[in-house]
Amino acid sequence: MLGKTLNHYKVLEKLGRGGMGEVFVAEDTKLGRKVALKTLPSHLADNDELLQRFEREAKAIAALSHPNIVTIHSVEEADGVHFMTMELVRGKTLSELIPPRGFALNKFLDIAIPLADAVASAHDQGITHRDLKPDNIMVTDEGRVKILDFGLAKLRHEILPSSSDSSNLPTEHMTQEGRIMGTVAYMSPEQAEGKTVDHRSDIFSLGTVLYQMTTGEKPFKGDSPGTVLSSIIRDTPATLTGLKPELPRELGRIVKRCLVKDLEHRYQSSKDLRNDLEELQQDVASGEVFEGALAARPPGVKKGFLLAAVAAVAVLSVATTYLLLRSERQPQGPIQGTFSELTTQAGEELYPSLSPDGDFVVYMSETSGNWDIYLQRVGGQKAINLTEDSPADDFTPAFSPNGEQIAFRSEREGGGIFVMGATGESVRRLTDFGYHPAWSPDGESLVFAEEGFPGPLQRAGISQLWTVEVGSGETRLISEGDAVQPNWSPNGHRIAYWAVPEGGQRDILTIAAEGGESIRVTDDPPVDWNPVWSPDGSQLYFLSDRGGSMNLWRVPIDETTGNVLGKPEPVTTPSPYVAHLDISANGDRLVYASRIQTSNIQKVGFDPSEEEILGQPVPVTRGSQTYTLGNASPDGAWLSLSSSGTQEDIFVVQPDGTGLRQLTNDIYKDRIPLWSPDGERIAFYSDRSGSYEIWTIRPDGSGLEQITDSTEMDLLYNVWAPDGSRMASVDANTGIGYTFDPGIPWGEQQPQALPPFAEGGGLDPLEWSPDGRRLAGVLRSSAGQYLGLGIFSFESQSYETFEWDGYAGSTWMHNSRRLVLAVEEKLFVFDTRSKESRELLATPEGSITWVSLSPDDRTIYFSLETQEADIWLLDLK
Repeated sequence: MLGKTLNHYKVLEKLGRGGMGEVFVAEDTKLGRKVALKTLPSHLADNDELLQRFEREAKAIAALSHPNIVTIHSVEEADGVHFMTMELVRGKTLSELIPPRGFALNKFLDIAIPLADAVASAHDQGITHRDLKPDNIMVTDEGRVKILDFGLAKLRHEILPSSSDSSNLPTEHMTQEGRIMGTVAYMSPEQAEGKTVDHRSDIFSLGTVLYQMTTGEKPFKGDSPGTVLSSIIRDTPATLTGLKPELPRELGRIVKRCLVKDLEHRYQSSKDLRNDLEELQQDVASGEVFEGALAARPPGVKKGFLLAAVAAVAVLSVATTYLLLRSERQPQGPIQGTFSELTTQAGEELYPSLSPDGDFVVYMSETSGNWDIYLQRVGGQKAINLTEDSPADDFTPAFSPNGEQIAFRSEREGGGIFVMGATGESVRRLTDFGYHPAWSPDGESLVFAEEGFPGPLQRAGISQLWTVEVGSGETRLISEGDAVQPNWSPNGHRIAYWAVPEGGQRDILTIAAEGGESIRVTDDPPVDWNPVWSPDGSQLYFLSDRGGSMNLWRVPIDETTGNVLGKPEPVTTPSPYVAHLDISANGDRLVYASRIQTSNIQKVGFDPSEEEILGQPVPVTRGSQTYTLGNASPDGAWLSLSSSGTQEDIFVVQPDGTGLRQLTNDIYKDRIPLWSPDGERIAFYSDRSGSYEIWTIRPDGSGLEQITDSTEMDLLYNVWAPDGSRMASVDANTGIGYTFDPGIPWGEQQPQALPPFAEGGGLDPLEWSPDGRRLAGVLRSSAGQYLGLGIFSFESQSYETFEWDGYAGSTWMHNSRRLVLAVEEKLFVFDTRSKESRELLATPEGSITWVSLSPDDRTIYFSLETQEADIWLLDLK
């Protein structure tokens, strides 16, 4: 379209994409002005329903004349392209402007009032927008609010089709006949149920926008479109003043009335909503209502009395604040104590747990050849294996509050949560699932997560929180959202955990022990994990890389409410990477695992005809940086790789280790860079847009481009088809794999879902076979659990599964029959037809985590990861 002339409009630049077409800046050569030109692509114009909807949008906008609604100039057709010309609006969308904790009150009212007025004007003309959301609301560079995109607008007397014709749930827009229309997070309950809607549906959607404007959060959340819809229909969101106590109670009442599920008790007109907002603005300006703890005038109290009371409260507040700053909310400075190393064995000692008196520590180690749980006296050197009775792996031990029992995760008997005596006796199974058990303060229950994880950056699937009674084995679901590594507060009020709530961040949250709404402790880009309560419940310790390396932090907190009382502060240890924290019940001692991890790229010669290794592996990269291999370029001249740790960036390097070039350098998480088949671009997935999407970049670092714009999904992996015509990825939220065309704008195509495996599982795609017929990758269950190597056939639309324990990556040989597999510390060649395998290489100094072949199959490249971890003690006595 760029450079083309449609009638007398010359297309100059692309602005973005609307619900049904692209939007451009164009020059009206007759009038000498610039306009916005919105097109309906020719392949969509053949669809009568979409063409009618396009024309209906034009009619809807044309019927309106309001300073806060975009103005339409004309509807035209040229060279088979249907388009409309509109007022050119320059500025930012509301979604780009809303701060993490919402707008200040005055800023909110400056936007909300004209927004409500514009909606009221549309309703007066018999037009229901049906897709009000921050992306469709713009604030111009001059500060004026403009409502955009009436592509789903309903004109007077139109009837919305019932959703009963389709069982499909919407993700972003679902606009085909018989489906629910709108954007999931901003739908009204009647929209979500596919019922006929009127202007009151817009009022609910507007209330959702107002809620987000004030708090920075959406009122209705979920891990999938279906759970969001369920929340809209059933849940009552947290109150505004509960999230932001400084907000006026009157504003909370206004927004709450917008979000009433019963149509008859919701605002009956947008004018009433606008009037209430204007009255609130006047009261704020006069001082009758203000932003603070006294957020509304009590009934019967005169204005003058209130202002006098406000002044008195202000004086008292200053004095109180001064006292608070001198007491527990004052940053407490570095902890004073003595550091000492408790374990010095080869390999890793992980997940230490202190006895209540701090005199003993239990931890997990592979010293015996499998993961076992060891007991050691603090200050002693002899470790006692408590689980040597079983050859199964045993993990993450936790001392009970009285020190008489140890809870742990074990793979014995099919896996689950177990308890045993403090010296390893009387092992008893409590559940057949779960990871990371933590005791309630009375010792009668355990809280645990559905999912385990190898490290804070390695997560798959959604993990729920459960409790189990130690005596009866009865389990109870606490939280349906994502949650791992829980820790019970000392007085039993709340449970802290970390999660990947949305957009890929690792944050700390707490939830009431009986369940309910979670409260964030952190909400920022650093990786935060492993929360542990201080013995008095006044502090929450956690691990974070917010200081540049993974180390120990703490934040003051109210154990009863979960409210954070100050900013996080560092508690620096001498470790380069702190993991797996615990504190004794008496508060005298703190233990953690100190990890040293490196990952570098190696290469080794390979004879593909004899399937034999030639010579010894040699390093491509060296040093303390952690590099993970992508793959070799099609001409074999370069390797793509990514770094991990504090920053996750994309690099390229020549196979001899020279020419290392960094392509990205920012705070975003850029992962798994893979060359396109023509060698022109490198694809990777990244959270730089707010959620994980697929991006590409040129090998010289230029031309960064977002390929997918999935909004409701977090797309992981970015596997190219051998001819470059398709890519494969997986939605981390659902585990569903997709293929799509990287050459077509995301909004103009329908990604093809791979069929589920067994009962809802799916494939994390790692590589497309050279003949284009199969995908190989990690197969997972519907709960996100690892099942081994999976191969999907496009012809049969079915999966083969191979239970390679420790499978960490694979690459196809160019015969499309054999795979080179990375399995823990070894490489294998595997014949997918005969199912026979042969070991190629063993690297006892570390684990192989990724593998790739040169274009001629004569060099194998792989990532070699080495880890060492010891238990350290911080003695505070």
